[in-house]
Amino acid sequence: MAIRGDMVKRQRVLADFGEFALGSEDLDEVLSEACRLVGKALGTDLAKVMEIQDQGRWLLVRAGVGWPEGVVGRMRVAMSERSSEAYSVEIGQPVITPDIRREERFDFPTFMRSAGVVGIVNVPILLPGRRPYGLLQVDSREPWLPDEETTEFLRTYAAILGPVIDRLYKVHALQAALDRNRTLLRELQHRIKNNIGAIRGLVRMRAKAANSEETRAELLLIGERIEALRLVHELVYATKSTDRLPLRPYVTQLLEGLLSLHREIPVRLSVQIEEVDIQSDIAVPLGLILNEFATNSLKHAFCPSDVGEIAVRAFCEGEKLFVLIQDDGCGFPQSNGDQSSGTGLHLIQGLCRQINAEPIWTSGQGVTLRLAMPR
Repeated sequence: MAIRGDMVKRQRVLADFGEFALGSEDLDEVLSEACRLVGKALGTDLAKVMEIQDQGRWLLVRAGVGWPEGVVGRMRVAMSERSSEAYSVEIGQPVITPDIRREERFDFPTFMRSAGVVGIVNVPILLPGRRPYGLLQVDSREPWLPDEETTEFLRTYAAILGPVIDRLYKVHALQAALDRNRTLLRELQHRIKNNIGAIRGLVRMRAKAANSEETRAELLLIGERIEALRLVHELVYATKSTDRLPLRPYVTQLLEGLLSLHREIPVRLSVQIEEVDIQSDIAVPLGLILNEFATNSLKHAFCPSDVGEIAVRAFCEGEKLFVLIQDDGCGFPQSNGDQSSGTGLHLIQGLCRQINAEPIWTSGQGVTLRLAMPR
């Protein structure tokens, strides 16, 4: 019978293992610590966790303490009819072999005999639903017949191990799925980028072959819009999160990239945007709206000798997000539209409908587009 000091030590080991398992997501690390602590609690020389593999045909020494090099992670034991491990898994109960030298029911692997193993306790590790994972095996180099309290301690220990292993398997499966999805997303983003680039190349080739200046100008404008779409996608999917992204750096990078393509026009950029995140499916149309406005401003709003400004503001009020973009150029001409192609205003209106935004245009000393949309 276990004395009080041994019982306290075992309870402390259970608590220590529980705390360690909660703080680690490395299965091998957790199993190794489980072996170390159980050996410490019982004062045995050897302990190991054996994992069922190959659809129940073999057991791998997955973790262990006290074993010579080359055993842990390499040695496998067949789950045969004369295997004490297989029998323990089959009945779902601990199987004790006090002295393998006198045991006639089971055969024992050579590596265990070579390590001087004499006494063995096999305790099955069951996952939720009583699915067998493998065994906790505690070995001794002396004959060993553990009492009932020790056996129940090992059953409790194995019962804790099962859910811990199950949790870590699920964590690893989720991480593997996440890694696969990230890889697929990167490949998809790369293909989208290449496809958009190919479409832009085809449009530019067609523009060079156009018979009229009007057609050539229209095709080049379409090419610029396709390039804007490519840049918007690149900025959106460069973020770590594919669901949401911070608005301020997104808008800043987008418009700074656009201004760098029109360096012949001396225009400043002013960005005053609150710390707010937006959904990726909102960011793409919004980015195209801002790009279209800024492109039209660069082409039509400023005199060559003036230093103009394009300003963007964004702020939240209640359940609304307000985005304002304005220039300090010459304002709209007599008609309230895009004089370069007649399509810019219609494109912006269509994009606003996609994101459920209410566009309000004002013109005076420059042009302002105010968007109000749900947060």
